[in-house]
Amino acid sequence: MTSQGLRASLEGIRAAKTALTDKTLSQHKLAIALGITRQPVSKFFAGEPVSRSCFVQICQHLELSWQKIAGLPEDISSDATAKSHPNNKDLTILVQEIRQKRQDKIQDQCGTLQMLDIAQIVPLVDIYTTVYVLKNMTSQQWLDIEDLLKNFCFASGFNRLGQNQLSKKIHGLEAASLYAKLMVLGKPGAGKTTFLKYLALQCNKGELQPNHVVIFINLKDFAEDFKGNSDFSLLKYISQDFLSCGIEAESTLSVLIEGKALILLDGLDEVQAENIDQINQEIRRFCQNYYKNKFVISCRIAAQKYKLSGFTEIEIADFDMQQAEAFVKNWFVAVAHKSREDGEAIGNLFIHQLHLPKNQHLRELAITPILLHLICLFFQAKSEFTFKPAKLYEQALNVLLSRWDEIRGIERHSIDWNLNLANVKKLLAQIAAVTFEQGDYFFEPEKIHSLISQYLIQYNYYCPNNSKLIPDEEKLLKLLELEYGLLVERSQGIYSFSHLTLQEYLTAKNIVLNYQEQAVNKLISHITDKRWQNVFLLTVSILPDAEEMIILMKQEIDFLVANDQKIQDFLLWLQQKSSSVPTQYKPGAIRAFYIVCVGRSLEVFLKGSNFPQHQVFCHSSSYGLERAMIGNLAFNPDLAIDEFLTSTFACAGELEFACNYILNDGIVFDYAHALNIAFDKALNLVVESKFKQFLQNLKKQLPNAHSHHHKFRKWWIEHGKFWNENFRELLVKYRNICHDWQFSKQQIELIQQYYIANKLLINCLNVANNISPAIRQEIEEKLLLAIAQIKE
Repeated sequence: MTSQGLRASLEGIRAAKTALTDKTLSQHKLAIALGITRQPVSKFFAGEPVSRSCFVQICQHLELSWQKIAGLPEDISSDATAKSHPNNKDLTILVQEIRQKRQDKIQDQCGTLQMLDIAQIVPLVDIYTTVYVLKNMTSQQWLDIEDLLKNFCFASGFNRLGQNQLSKKIHGLEAASLYAKLMVLGKPGAGKTTFLKYLALQCNKGELQPNHVVIFINLKDFAEDFKGNSDFSLLKYISQDFLSCGIEAESTLSVLIEGKALILLDGLDEVQAENIDQINQEIRRFCQNYYKNKFVISCRIAAQKYKLSGFTEIEIADFDMQQAEAFVKNWFVAVAHKSREDGEAIGNLFIHQLHLPKNQHLRELAITPILLHLICLFFQAKSEFTFKPAKLYEQALNVLLSRWDEIRGIERHSIDWNLNLANVKKLLAQIAAVTFEQGDYFFEPEKIHSLISQYLIQYNYYCPNNSKLIPDEEKLLKLLELEYGLLVERSQGIYSFSHLTLQEYLTAKNIVLNYQEQAVNKLISHITDKRWQNVFLLTVSILPDAEEMIILMKQEIDFLVANDQKIQDFLLWLQQKSSSVPTQYKPGAIRAFYIVCVGRSLEVFLKGSNFPQHQVFCHSSSYGLERAMIGNLAFNPDLAIDEFLTSTFACAGELEFACNYILNDGIVFDYAHALNIAFDKALNLVVESKFKQFLQNLKKQLPNAHSHHHKFRKWWIEHGKFWNENFRELLVKYRNICHDWQFSKQQIELIQQYYIANKLLINCLNVANNISPAIRQEIEEKLLLAIAQIKE
């Protein structure tokens, strides 16, 4: 019986099938989980002889007694077991003994993390954030650029590159349980080592593969020991490691032969180029010899030459916001060494500020764990995002290009190019600037090859070992992708920058590196293009002296509306109205306030058209240009009256639209109710008695919308337009607001561009370096003025 293996009894087969169903497994999935072929599993359930090791493995995975399934008496099974293992030890007992002996070693090896710029080690379980993986590798999809643009999530009103919506995520632990041979791929700083260490700890605690012995190997360390030692091998390396825990080589070999090890090989891409072929061969040989074991290998996603036969490849997914928030809360407790209460409070403050619209650029970086860690470090000093984004981005580049490897003692010399860190940044900046200028978020390798070639020719780069120019753009692209991770293959043969924010920063960096009149004028030509706003802000914050650029921006903005007489007349009114308000605020801020008010009244005209009126002006002055200049406006009676009256007039316009175009009486009632509330608030603020009396009389003309929705709609359709005109006349006469400017849609769009460009100018002024007080004052005083007033 021993030589023929074991076979399940009829009763045993029924019990095994029941267990298979209870665990929601198929025979195919069971074979995958055990790391064996389908054939022995099929034979097992057919009652045919199966090798003893496979028979025991299947029963143990189904949590069944293999002796009972085989229908063996207790004494026979004990004798058979004694004969089949060294030192007469049952394999299960042997595994548990080894697990016990290695428990402290695994905890010491995998229980802590060394984090960037943190002096103390951090317990892994305190910082670990649940990992999700993509079963479908992004770089192996066959999608063209149009498909990628459709399938990626874009935010903030224009193209902000986000997560690919096609790739489905599964829990990392589920993937580790499902596949016997797993290759975990990820971008730099994605958390590959952390994930493998977490698997080791879970196995050590008995919560993952409790009947396996976990083995964690840093492949860089193994390669260094392997170098120059012809008879060294993974088996010897593991045996020595086990021997240090008091485990004999014979027991180690038994565990490996019987497939009772979970072997975690970390950092295949971190092995130096001269050793990688040998290490690959050794891993392949070991996996073939001890094929019954479970293997997990981690590697950077771009390391295509490191593929191993028989391994299922998965990719660590970027953090979503839920993961990022969990990481942040853990960070301020475990890394910042705050109490649980204080750490979570600071974490919540961080999360609140991260979600503000102005911090969209930080949310883009937060999908990468190492960059999220960097943001936390910046935030920690003042518990707010007061730092200049350009400083953070430069640090992020340094981390991805060199610092993260340097801290871990990793040297990467894949190709023999004489490129230092500064030159790599210049190359990336040139690629970023050209692609961003052309509106390309995704690009094919041929485009990058061309840009690399232009750079090499421009700067005369030579290979040190061959004194002629070698335009090997393909190898250099692979360097940028594999070693630095700043270019990412999003689909077969289609690349993008890893983060759009970094593409914008590198574009700004390129402008500064090549600062001259032509480059500046080219940038300023984009002043009304919303997707260039971050580039403007970054450029002025990087420039040592941004005064010249700020002046050129102001001139370009004034020129936008210089030739439209109606808009010039509007700006003359804007100055006259603002000057009539007694206030301590800067005149430019008051003009900004009233241009927002005008935007509300213009929406009455735009309602019902196809023009995107929701983008014309800020709906709330608290997010407008005046806030960019002086912060929140304190209460001022004149400003408050005009704001409420403008809002009331806008409500009346909304109501007119609803009565004429919306059939739902409930919605009409909501608008009518809003108009009543706005009118009452405005009346409470109005002081001038005659004006107040006229407003009260006007309000009395409105029928009661509460009891007769239909009658109210009918009255408004018949009289609403006339009522609105009377309201406008009162506002013009007594407050000089809500004029009927009769702008065309094109003019409204031009005013929108003018307003947004002025807001960009002030934001640039607030972050620019070395702006003299005189220039700053002149720009603020001449903001939103007609050309005739600017020249005075």
